[in-house]
Amino acid sequence: MEPGERRLCFAVFAAALLLYLAFRSLYFNFDGVACAIAVELSDFKHLVHGNHLAYGVVGWLFNRAWLILGYKGPALLALQILDGLLGAAGAAVLASLVRRSGRPDREAALAGAALAVSHAWWFWSLEAQVYMLGALFAALAAREALGERPRPAVIGVWQACAALGHVGHLMALPALAWLLAKKKGRKALAPSLGAFAAVLLVSYAAAGLLAVRPRCELELRLWLLGSAALGKHRTFLWHSTAPLDALRAWSVMTLRVFCEFSGRTGAAWLAGLVLAALPIAAAARGAHQGGREARFWLLWLAGYATLFLFWEPFTIVYRVSDLIGLWALVMLGLDSWRPLARTAALVAWTAAAGAYNLAFVVRPASAPASNPEYLEARWVSAHTPENAWVFAVGRGPVYLSYFAHRNPLELRYLEDEKSLFTRLDVLRARGEKVFTTDRALEISGLGPALTRYGMRTEASGDGLTLYRVSGF
Repeated sequence: MEPGERRLCFAVFAAALLLYLAFRSLYFNFDGVACAIAVELSDFKHLVHGNHLAYGVVGWLFNRAWLILGYKGPALLALQILDGLLGAAGAAVLASLVRRSGRPDREAALAGAALAVSHAWWFWSLEAQVYMLGALFAALAAREALGERPRPAVIGVWQACAALGHVGHLMALPALAWLLAKKKGRKALAPSLGAFAAVLLVSYAAAGLLAVRPRCELELRLWLLGSAALGKHRTFLWHSTAPLDALRAWSVMTLRVFCEFSGRTGAAWLAGLVLAALPIAAAARGAHQGGREARFWLLWLAGYATLFLFWEPFTIVYRVSDLIGLWALVMLGLDSWRPLARTAALVAWTAAAGAYNLAFVVRPASAPASNPEYLEARWVSAHTPENAWVFAVGRGPVYLSYFAHRNPLELRYLEDEKSLFTRLDVLRARGEKVFTTDRALEISGLGPALTRYGMRTEASGDGLTLYRVSGF
């Protein structure tokens, strides 16, 4: 790496990291809290998740380094800072990629800044979330593939690391293989795919033998399926959506990754929509101009769309990798403009979108009031005895464990009233204390059933009511 490129990467990385560290998200997504629990317990069986093998281990190592240095706080904060580092590094890699494509440092830095303040990239760089690790390595693989002299084995290693971050990044493989074959011939695919397969196989074999240790073929299959095995029938399509609804959700999400206009009204909605549509229009212009680089990024986007049109098209975090390709296409779309116009457009969009996302997403997410489930868990902790069982809905299974230090009674495993009453009878026979909040009753619809079983008001305040489920 040239000294000039090194300075550019450091500047973009430092600026993005300072931005991310300025605000702490209190959204606390389910996966991040679950990972923090496993990190604090050193529970490697659950750290090496089948869909994102590496993030938990990297998070454990990062948190362990903090502990050695004297940190005594929760692992969740350490994981959030880790994601800030990953997001800032990803912005720096995009800046480096743009610079290597022949553009001046000023435009490369602005491309990195635009990515850094894009809604999906910024928000998920503040959260403990597995997907950002893979996104960084996917960007590194793309940068290597687009280079003048791409190294096949290096591309394979980077792409394997991306897949270890999250298996969704396997969808970038066709684009990378196509570009490598175009540049160096099909013979170059063997060392690239060989390195890719070797890293993946060794990593999964080590995790399986040392941490998971499946006792049968079913346990192995469920581990490898990961989130796809969470449904009742253990199938990949358990979280799928009807085709037209999926296409609609995917299309809207393609805009929302830039600016979060959803939920806004009036001028705020219109401003967000315009800010989201502008880079899409520029990216479409870049794609229309053609060329090998444009075709590569279109294949990149198509690869990810092949998966995420069917798997949770309404989940925005899976679309952060699209932002890498979209911003690369934006830069291609601006090539026909004069240098001053390109700079002005990038500066204006970055400033406007950054201010918009800060006002409507980042700052609200940093306020405790934005997360009622978090406040509820803290309130339950103050009004229930240790070792109590509490009905868990939504993010409750991990929130009650992590923030309230209480035992969650997970309702998704209780299919009907009979199984619920049987479970409650077992807990009561053991002398366990069981509680629920009015919010959990409303969401679950179990109020009438628990009224028949027997419950009484235990406490109320801060807009919540706590009930003791005791039976008659």
